[in-house]
Amino acid sequence: MKKLELCRGLLGVCQLIRPQLLYRTVTGTTPSPGAVVLMRVLGARHVVQALLLAGAGPTTQGVKTWHRCGALVDLAHAATMVALACGDRRWRRPAGIDAALALAFSALEAR
Repeated sequence: MKKLELCRGLLGVCQLIRPQLLYRTVTGTTPSPGAVVLMRVLGARHVVQALLLAGAGPTTQGVKTWHRCGALVDLAHAATMVALACGDRRWRRPAGIDAALALAFSALEAR
């Protein structure tokens, strides 16, 4: 398993197990019940994506397509977070942080 998939998987597990603590640490506020559900859904996506990409193997020529698809999923996620941050002030900080993380994952996955 690559370090990137390990980091993604750990982030996903943290979002699944302790979303309230992660949210409070990042934003300094208590998450709403809807935010907790959303974080758990996104955490599950990160875990599944980490497992799929780790199973695809290293980024050799034959499996690079899987990693590029993962990068596109992260770009789509970043775009939705930017839209959410622009559309609702309450979500600006958490969505902006999540968008930045998704962009970082995307850039690292596309290499």
